[in-house]
Amino acid sequence: MRVKDIVLVKANYKPNLEAYPYTKPTDYYEIKGLNPLESAGYNTVSFVKMVTDNNEESIVEVSDMVADIILKLKNVIIGREIDETERIFDLLYRITLPFGRKGIVMMAISAIDLMLWDLKGKETGKPVYKLLGGPTRERIPAYASHLHPTDINELRKEALSYLEEGYQAMKMRLCCGPLDGYKGMERNEELVKAVRDAIGYNVDLMADVWMAWNLKYARRMLKRLERYELSWIEEPLPPDEYHAYKVLSKEIGIPIAAGEHAYTVEEFKLLADYGIEILQPDALWSGGITTLKKVQGLAEAYGLQVIPHTSIPYNLHFLFSCPPHICPMAEFLTKYRWMEDFMVNPPRPKNGYFYLNDKVGFGIEYSLN
Repeated sequence: MRVKDIVLVKANYKPNLEAYPYTKPTDYYEIKGLNPLESAGYNTVSFVKMVTDNNEESIVEVSDMVADIILKLKNVIIGREIDETERIFDLLYRITLPFGRKGIVMMAISAIDLMLWDLKGKETGKPVYKLLGGPTRERIPAYASHLHPTDINELRKEALSYLEEGYQAMKMRLCCGPLDGYKGMERNEELVKAVRDAIGYNVDLMADVWMAWNLKYARRMLKRLERYELSWIEEPLPPDEYHAYKVLSKEIGIPIAAGEHAYTVEEFKLLADYGIEILQPDALWSGGITTLKKVQGLAEAYGLQVIPHTSIPYNLHFLFSCPPHICPMAEFLTKYRWMEDFMVNPPRPKNGYFYLNDKVGFGIEYSLN
């Protein structure tokens, strides 16, 4: 089965972000208040379809800028066998080196890779996780990902609601950074304490700070948070500050998670070398399934864990093919899942777990009317 064409099937769709008021903790004054989802092309999305010579189809949802790049790259892969995922990935990576390696170019390569894997599943009549050597288990724990800074009582209620839904792990966001000084540190600690007091210490609690801190602030802030036994602190520093990550990892007692903004296996090796314990690739950003399996191998060699960033319809298949001690759980955004706006029966956890199914490919069905 060969690639016949890649076409745009729906463009310029604006997801519903009306209830997403959160800003990054430490934007510079000039851009303070910027909604991260309204920047860099994330405010509109497109749907791109790969078609084979026997008219099998695969659709992926990407930002408009990524869609433009996919359409520019399509002539490189038209006529190639869909089974050639490794060869096609290498070819696309090499020809885009002068302007790629990160960001939207790697997102475009990721989307192409995912469509190829989806089509391989459809050709063989198997779910992707079986093509990857799975399943390794029947269900995977999900962690509830939201808990944005808000009124303390509302935050407690939200955390307790996740316990009632069966989650045994949850991730919160911290709202204050270096520009907020010591009062900001007090606010961050107040938020963490409120959630920890509500859920107790037999539930995993993680915190995400959107790459917003510097080394000096992170040292002080995380020392204050050690008593609350966080399972990890996510992206406390910008992604390329490897030396600072290494220093921080040696000084604090909280594991560091990162990788949402890493795009190649080489970047994940750097993260591993510089003290990151939980690697967080995203199938839609970090090179698709082809790269995620390489990150898994890297994690196994280093004795680390891989807990992917969102993109659940794709990441779940990767997770079901991995050893549980390497890939212990899956992130689930409890709100703002705009990827699901056109999905038919998107995967959802039940009682805190994602369960195996036998749908072919990635099992994703869209209704684009």
